[in-house]
Amino acid sequence: MRLPGIPDERFERASVPMTKREVRMLALCMLAPERGQVAYDIGAGTGSVSVELALLGARVYAVEKRREAVELVQRNLRRFGARAEVVHGEAPEALLSLPPPDRVFIGGSGGRIAEIVEHLSGVMKPGGRVVATAVTLSTLERARRAFEANRYSTEVVLASFARLQNGRLSALNPVFVIAASR
Repeated sequence: MRLPGIPDERFERASVPMTKREVRMLALCMLAPERGQVAYDIGAGTGSVSVELALLGARVYAVEKRREAVELVQRNLRRFGARAEVVHGEAPEALLSLPPPDRVFIGGSGGRIAEIVEHLSGVMKPGGRVVATAVTLSTLERARRAFEANRYSTEVVLASFARLQNGRLSALNPVFVIAASR
């Protein structure tokens, strides 16, 4: 059985944001994807979550609005021999033609978390789960309100990690991880 946690340095990154290994592992555990399930990675960035989901056996749709990031996701998928459909567009509009999801990771919403969650509430398969990340309190609150308005139950975790580098602890930015289900 394969476990998530590909080291960050193995991904091509450029100047595109990436969900760091420790946060990615937590988010994937909270998503609990199963082989063959449809999974969206919204705001895919480097594609690190898309790669991990695909290697865990999910049918992945990586949604990204920036052209540079779309190309980066494709390169990282090839690098790891992972398969996913990369969708260039902005959510929620880019989700309209996709099959209903079982699992959704929202790594970036472009400030449209409420619209995305509302769309998902109409198409998510029974028993589906959504995991979103937020680095600011305002984004956390917008996400929490959006999930509440769409009758999701939520769990929020503040993930704060540090790595030992050259004998010193180097803190990673703290990230709120919101897990939601209906």
